[in-house]
Amino acid sequence: MLALMSIAPEPDIEVRMRLFRPASLLLFGVLVVAVIFAVAWQYGWHGRLAFSESAGDARAQIQSAALMLQSGQYRAAEEQLAPILRNPKNPLYRQAKLLQWRIARTQALAIPPQSPARQRAEAGLLPLLDGLLQLGGWTPPELRSLAKDAFAVGAYRLSAKFWIAAAKADPSFSMQGQWQAAKALAAGGDAAAAGQILLDLAAKTPDPARQKALLFQGGQWLQGGAGAAVALTRCQALLARRPELWQDRQVVLFMSRLAMAAGQPALAAQWLHSELLRPEQAGKSS
Repeated sequence: MLALMSIAPEPDIEVRMRLFRPASLLLFGVLVVAVIFAVAWQYGWHGRLAFSESAGDARAQIQSAALMLQSGQYRAAEEQLAPILRNPKNPLYRQAKLLQWRIARTQALAIPPQSPARQRAEAGLLPLLDGLLQLGGWTPPELRSLAKDAFAVGAYRLSAKFWIAAAKADPSFSMQGQWQAAKALAAGGDAAAAGQILLDLAAKTPDPARQKALLFQGGQWLQGGAGAAVALTRCQALLARRPELWQDRQVVLFMSRLAMAAGQPALAAQWLHSELLRPEQAGKSS
């Protein structure tokens, strides 16, 4: 009994042991959290550093590629851009895509015009241009530049799309952008679509002189692309929205010629007769 009592822990020691175990566990947990936080912070810092270094490398590669483009080293310039172009998440990916286009465009335009090699080079530019259009997010000046580039290499439909995108991105450029889009479509052989754009613009503009000019050009393009009957119908629809244009003798004569071309001489005669019945107003508008 004495032996058992001699080895039994003292009450205050037993209490301290019970208190020590939770404290130890708490201290251990704090240490673990501290280690995890330190590792996470260090990893995050190194991640940011690696990101910064990567962005710096990309900027250097783009600058090198631009210099190589200026000196005519096209293949070397493309090789500089290759690592960036493989990673669409790179913050400089868009800039690299734009420079890639400029390299390809410069190479194509350096080939003699009308040659088979030039035609092949220009055909190879279409996927690049379409990719830039699909990428989106370009500024109005960039869109206008791409539209001009596309027109220069014969990509007229894509040029029109870039002009339309530029018109939407910059409301102050809307009329001019749509006009340029119509010109591109007409150059590409789609005169009907070009003419319809001009008639739509004529319906929107408040300037009578511009309305008349757009009516004439739009009607001519429609006639050439879709036939006189379609052009007559579309122009009549415009004049229904802008009836004041009928007061202009040049408009009446234009519509009469269009009616004749469309096989409707009676309609042309009706318009001309109405015009002759008001000589004073017609004389003022001529």
